[in-house]
Amino acid sequence: MRYTLITTLFLHSMLNCTAQAPRELPIQVGDFFQQIHRPQTEAPPGVEFSNPLPWYPSLEPLVGSRDKVRDVARSGNEIAVAAESGLYFGDGENWKLAMPIEGDTRWAPIDVRAVTYDEGGHLWFAAPQGVGYRIIENEWRLFTGADGLPYNDFTCMAKGPRGVWFGTTNGAIYFQNRSFSFRQGRRWLLDNHVKNIVMTQTGDPLFDTPNGVSHIQNLPMTLEKKAAFYEDEIEKYHRRTEFGYVNPANLKIPGDKSTAVPTYSDNDGFNTGLYLAAMSFAYATTGDEIYRQLAHKSFRALAFLSEVTQGGEYGGPEGLIARNVIPTSEPDPGAIYSEDYDIKRNQRDSLWKILDRRVPIDETGEWYWKADASSDELDGHFFGAAIYFDRVCQTEEEKETVRVVVRRIIDHLIKHDSNLVDYDGKPTRWGQFSPDDLNRNPAWHSERGLNSYSILTYLTIAHHILGDEKYRAEYLKLADDHGYGMNGMTQPKELPGPNSPGHQPDDNMFFMNYYHLIRYETDPTLLSMYQYALRDLWKYERLERNAFSNFIYAACARGKSRTDQWGTTDLSPPMECYEDAVDTLTRYPLDLIEWPMSNAHRIDLIPMGDHQEGPPEIGSRVDGHVFPIDERQETYWDWDPWELTSDGDGTRLRPGFHYLLAYYMGRYHGFVEG
Repeated sequence: MRYTLITTLFLHSMLNCTAQAPRELPIQVGDFFQQIHRPQTEAPPGVEFSNPLPWYPSLEPLVGSRDKVRDVARSGNEIAVAAESGLYFGDGENWKLAMPIEGDTRWAPIDVRAVTYDEGGHLWFAAPQGVGYRIIENEWRLFTGADGLPYNDFTCMAKGPRGVWFGTTNGAIYFQNRSFSFRQGRRWLLDNHVKNIVMTQTGDPLFDTPNGVSHIQNLPMTLEKKAAFYEDEIEKYHRRTEFGYVNPANLKIPGDKSTAVPTYSDNDGFNTGLYLAAMSFAYATTGDEIYRQLAHKSFRALAFLSEVTQGGEYGGPEGLIARNVIPTSEPDPGAIYSEDYDIKRNQRDSLWKILDRRVPIDETGEWYWKADASSDELDGHFFGAAIYFDRVCQTEEEKETVRVVVRRIIDHLIKHDSNLVDYDGKPTRWGQFSPDDLNRNPAWHSERGLNSYSILTYLTIAHHILGDEKYRAEYLKLADDHGYGMNGMTQPKELPGPNSPGHQPDDNMFFMNYYHLIRYETDPTLLSMYQYALRDLWKYERLERNAFSNFIYAACARGKSRTDQWGTTDLSPPMECYEDAVDTLTRYPLDLIEWPMSNAHRIDLIPMGDHQEGPPEIGSRVDGHVFPIDERQETYWDWDPWELTSDGDGTRLRPGFHYLLAYYMGRYHGFVEG
């Protein structure tokens, strides 16, 4: 039988996380548990899942026959029996049918699948009706999907030193400290059908599944050690080209990280900008020279994306950025991004550009570079460069390297009426920020708010870094004369929240822009507008428990207020903003392989959208929040956390720089202690 060790996080009893009053914000983070895959081996010796159930002849009049008994447990002189006809307890001769009661609710459970006594001596049972445990005689605690129970097609149960485990036909469930955790998919189990559970001497569960034995092991770790794990993984698996771009890796063998090969994406600039910001915050927080050097290297990689586009047959105007670069020693990506590719995209999107060559070769002949860069690429460039300039650059020489890059990109945008213009002399598909487009072209209505704030962010960062008042003047012209300051308050691309699938990348970009718009702004009217707009957006985003957006909101709004005709509004984030962010970082999975998983079958689910012809595609927990990050597929802050299923096949490994960015930002601003 195959055996895999999967170490997991059970934070509820082991995470010592105390939220302080706002003026004492550092959140204390103690040891907790997280998961890590190890190679599959043979099952450990002595593991026996199939043990015959004891039989008591006195049960026969109650249950009918021996094969109607599903489980038996004993505590002292009391014996509990799970049977098709109900839940019984007694002494082996005399039996009583259990009728669990909680308040005004009384159950008569049938088809009882499993029973056990926990470490406190409480009797537990599991049935399709739900699960429950006995507190004292005639006093029970009962759970259904409305109480957070994830699933109810039970197969088995086992007690552990810290809680109770349930096996089901579609995942495993853990109960601890009055809450449930769900473990489903190859991130956790070799197969979702859990036939039996055995606890090891150290209190870890072994799961018997049709595809082998899975072992979920407790592993003490702090958030800081977790960050070190991701940093090590990035160096092992995710560096690409001599510049060290941080990219996803393809696995030649599903789940086998030793076969990882990093690959390019459409978002080299965006991803590198976020990684640059993470390393800059890490250096500012720790003072470790390693982070300083990593930040220098990342900025050099970012700068190259606005150099490689110059000269040669397809050279673009100065300041044009590439989406990514690929050495010409690798296969020509033009075979993928052919004219036929553009034509098919144009049939779905009439504004899609048909380019002579989407991935040209640079002047040196050493690099392919991808054209048609978008606004998110620019967001990543400016976000990372500003944090790097403020937190890392110390000498004039270092600062000047940033000024050169920022100047050539912002001057390009100003020269071309706030648009990013490609080598063909026309704006890129998603790089348009001009007033004619955003304020007067219906085709750009949905991008008006986000793109207005994006170009304002680029200009305010340029003014901050370059110190030239012409950038402030251009900024004020757009913000005041063309209404860009108001555009972002009233015109998000889509209404945030679970009923707006596909919105998350834009929400993420909004928060990235707010970070510098608010921190650099000095005009009280504009500042108040930005702060209020950020508050309105976060009121929706709070349900996602996103560590990155929560920390940005806290950094920009803590201690702030807005006064208007209706009075004064306190903009300070509530304590849940900090607590949810830390909880998400705590649960953030170490296994970033894209495995298939699904929450669509859960009974603690509120489905969203139209799913009459099949299972729901998006949904929330019964409390209206997203499912915890260790129970869903999303690992990037700009992915949609409301999606219920993912179809990964175990051949894509994601880098953990999203965790690093949120964690070190939280450390820098004092929301998390190291």
